[in-house]
Amino acid sequence: MAMPRNYIKFGNVSIVAQRNQEQSYKPLSKADKIPRTEAGYCVSEDNIAAIDFGTTSVSLAYTTTSAKDSGVNTLILDREDHSNRVPNAILLKRNRRSVIVEEFGTSARMKFEKKKASEYPQYIYFERIKMLLKRDKGIDRQTLVESFSGEKFYLVEVIAFILQCIKKKLIIQLNRNEDVFQTTDFDWVITVPAIWD
Repeated sequence: MAMPRNYIKFGNVSIVAQRNQEQSYKPLSKADKIPRTEAGYCVSEDNIAAIDFGTTSVSLAYTTTSAKDSGVNTLILDREDHSNRVPNAILLKRNRRSVIVEEFGTSARMKFEKKKASEYPQYIYFERIKMLLKRDKGIDRQTLVESFSGEKFYLVEVIAFILQCIKKKLIIQLNRNEDVFQTTDFDWVITVPAIWD
């Protein structure tokens, strides 16, 4: 079966995207919330991490009970720019029958722009997926979002990849100190600001 060729313009790069019409996806199963009484751990009332999932960028603020960290802190998500806000972009790489996160934020965008045409089939790039909320009023667990190269994934899965990256960055940063944190040590808050017309 011949696949249609489409050209996608991204920055200074034009790529040829092949759209696979025979993709079949199964959504993630609904996650069961673990009751705190059965979890085997006690979440501290003062360890809070808040992710702001904006239309074009994301950021994270946190507070802990650690004596070193008093007050609210913001996580530097882009080391080169020393920025606490990065594009909500993610670059995935095919790994046999699954995909793995290659890069997140500004580094995902830059790495995707530098790829050679021969490398495009190995990678899947998403950016500004929140804009789908403006176009489509019927968002649910079955909603698909299209990558820059034409593959379709469930929106909930792409958002989960992005949130997973942010959580991992926070834990790595905090564990550079003498404190040892896990994601389960925090109460997590996700804010999704409205999209303006």
